Amino acid sequence: MPVSFRAASVSDMATLLPMMEALWAHERIRFDADAIRAALEDLFADPGLGRVWLASIEETVTGYAMGTWGFSTEQGGRFLLLDELFVLPPYRGQGVAGATLAFVESEAGREGARAVRIEVSEENGPARELYRTAGYTDPRRLFLAKRLASAAAPGPMPSGLTGETPASVSEQASPHVPA
Repeated sequence: MPVSFRAASVSDMATLLPMMEALWAHERIRFDADAIRAALEDLFADPGLGRVWLASIEETVTGYAMGTWGFSTEQGGRFLLLDELFVLPPYRGQGVAGATLAFVESEAGREGARAVRIEVSEENGPARELYRTAGYTDPRRLFLAKRLASAAAPGPMPSGLTGETPASVSEQASPHVPA
């Protein structure tokens, strides 16, 4: 069955939030619906921040993808960070994730991105396999995060990220030095 896509908007919150909560639970990320709702309102209000797309089969929403814009000289300029891609369980294994990834890549290129970067947990083997099959590679770098105290409305913080750098991370981390 063909998968269709449309841009999500603030009117899609009731559809989007339960899927986000399911993804975040799977990824073991604390879900604060009020903070997420506020962040989504910001995202929907400013397309310069990124996009959210809903995937559907025959008018039934089957999942979503969320991408935010970034810029990296290493990536050749503007890139899209595919922050979230989720397919509802009854639609998994039907090509929805692959079609969604191809759609996101097409949209990113249409909007001037030179690359797509993906955030995926190490434990999510099926997603990692999907991305590898689509040509994505692991740059062998750590993804580090720190919540800034100056943030007006702090959102959800992934478990284990407290703003402190554990010794094991700081010992492993090294600056990127081209070969």
